[in-house]
Amino acid sequence: MQRWKQVVIGVVVALFLGVGYMFYKKEPEQRVIDEFVMAPEEVVPPVTAERLEIVVYVTGAVESPNVYQVPEGARVGDVLSLAVLTDEADPEQLNLAQRLVDGVKIIVPKKGETLITQDIPNSDMESNGVHVNSATKEELMSVPGIGPAKADAILNHLKQHGPFKTYEDLGDVKGFGEKTLESMKPYLLVP
Repeated sequence: MQRWKQVVIGVVVALFLGVGYMFYKKEPEQRVIDEFVMAPEEVVPPVTAERLEIVVYVTGAVESPNVYQVPEGARVGDVLSLAVLTDEADPEQLNLAQRLVDGVKIIVPKKGETLITQDIPNSDMESNGVHVNSATKEELMSVPGIGPAKADAILNHLKQHGPFKTYEDLGDVKGFGEKTLESMKPYLLVP
C-alpha cells in the first residue's frame, strides 16, 4: 500500500506541474479594447425665457459709461458694479434694489447734485403696462384678457422664438387675433 500512495502522490505532482507549465507557456490573450477613452460630453444649458438678457445704458458719475447687457431680473446695483462708480458718485440717490427693464437709461448723480428724475419702469404692472419680454406668468395674467392659457402661450413663444421686437409680433402667438391685440395694447409693452 505504501507503493500505491507514492504513485498517487507522483501523479498529483505531475498533474500540478503539467497544468502549471500549460499556464506558463500560454500566450497572453489579445485585448479586445486597447484603450478606453472617455470623452466629456458638452453640456448645453437649456434655453428658457428666464435666461433672457436685457440692455441698459449707464452714464453720469461712473468710470465706464456704456451700454451693458445684464441677465433679466438684475437690479440697479448690479449694473452699477459693472460700470464702477467714481469717488464723486452719490449712489444713495438711486434705488439700488430696483429691478432693471430692457432699454432703460441710468444716470448716476455726483455728490451735491440733485437727481434728475428717471423713469425706470418696474417689471411689474405699472401705469403704462407690462413688459412682455421680461414678464412672469403672474404679471402677464394681471393684464385684462390674459388668463393662464394665453400667458403660457406667450412664454412658450418667447422660449421658442426669442423676444418680441414689435407689438405686432404678438399676433404670431396662438390665441392672439387682431381684436385681442387691439384690446390689450394699452396694457402690454414691447420694445
